Amino acid sequence: MDKLAKWCIWLRRRSFFRVAQRTFAVLMPIATVGAFFQVLQDSVFAPESFIYNLFDFDKIMSDRFWDIGTSLSQCVVEVIFGLFCLFTVYFSASFTAKIYRKDATMAGISALTSLLVMVYLFQLGLTGRISLITGGYLGFQYTFFALLLGYGVGQVFHWLGADYEPVNYEHTELVQDRAIKALKLTLVTVIGGVIIGGILYAAISKVKANFSLSAMTSTVENSNNLLITVPSTALASFLSWLGIEEPILRLSNVETSAAATANLTYVMRRGSIWKIPYPYLGGSLISTYGVMGGCAVVLALAVAILIWGRRKEPETVAKMNLWPLLFSSSRGFLVGLPVILNPIYVIQLILVPVVNMLIAALAIFLHIVPTPVYPILTGTPGPLVPFFATNGNWPTLIFSIFLFCLDVVMMIPAVKLNNRTKALLQSYEMEDDSHV
Repeated sequence: MDKLAKWCIWLRRRSFFRVAQRTFAVLMPIATVGAFFQVLQDSVFAPESFIYNLFDFDKIMSDRFWDIGTSLSQCVVEVIFGLFCLFTVYFSASFTAKIYRKDATMAGISALTSLLVMVYLFQLGLTGRISLITGGYLGFQYTFFALLLGYGVGQVFHWLGADYEPVNYEHTELVQDRAIKALKLTLVTVIGGVIIGGILYAAISKVKANFSLSAMTSTVENSNNLLITVPSTALASFLSWLGIEEPILRLSNVETSAAATANLTYVMRRGSIWKIPYPYLGGSLISTYGVMGGCAVVLALAVAILIWGRRKEPETVAKMNLWPLLFSSSRGFLVGLPVILNPIYVIQLILVPVVNMLIAALAIFLHIVPTPVYPILTGTPGPLVPFFATNGNWPTLIFSIFLFCLDVVMMIPAVKLNNRTKALLQSYEMEDDSHV
């Protein structure tokens, strides 16, 4: 445990990880607020959601109140999570510049401009239309790229920029002097963004006919082979830990799966949920057991922190996000803890979905539980997803509760490692202070 803790400390002390941790720390409030509004959007004001149907809001909620609630919740979610890369790239560049005592504000603005240029050119090459905000390429699911770009721009200011010492009050002349000194660096970063965006434009224009993440993930979704599904899930989980959420979201979407439609059609015709054509269907296993609707793995981590955690900050973040996590909104917790790019949690985030799927496949093979075939209401609590996906099969409910408890137990080593890492960090800080 001490060796792992020291390795985690060494990795977290690298400049990129320090920048990522600080960026997520400052973005925690808006991510948490966004998570609550996402619950409202996906679970309270969505007719296809769990809470909406549970409380029969269609009858007790007026149309005017529904329209207002839908618009407001969607507005907040789109602004926060639809443009999350804008916040991320700014603070990533800003904190990188601060580490090296450079102009953080100008670095953030330069990074923001470079990102917008790159996304503009990329989307132009992909769609052939002049559009900037639409397309989702500034959304939460691409956080890692924004972090990386911001860090790169901060390094440009590190190597080429003049040292900067912040003052309590800046006159206009001082601000103008800062802007003039940053002009060359801003030009360099924007030209760099144009070059990278131009390369992306040229590349994507040639292969856009074959460029489709949905097409790539559909092979896994429609696969009945665990040798394909399990490694793909592990890779998608690792990418999600990096801050690239899109692959795991795609793999968890079974609505467009042809094989899932075939399974459901078979059940409707035969009236039996057993002996379906694709018993180990990738999309169903990933969505129902691997991630249990999207948040069960992270929910298990939050529960483990509340039970075995010894640090106030993670417990506070877990308590604040418990309600969103229960109804499949994990982004506030992923940023607030943070989980993304935190080496302490990487093994569990990859291992837990894989173990869930393998155990579920074994249970299906032994006819302990049936294959999930029914569509699920959005916002369904993770441990209940398999129960509803099998049309209320009670052995499945017992099995899914057991699986969730196992997930919580599997998170214990990560929580203990986090406790140990904090203790070692405190001792290192005390030693550093004694040498001053």
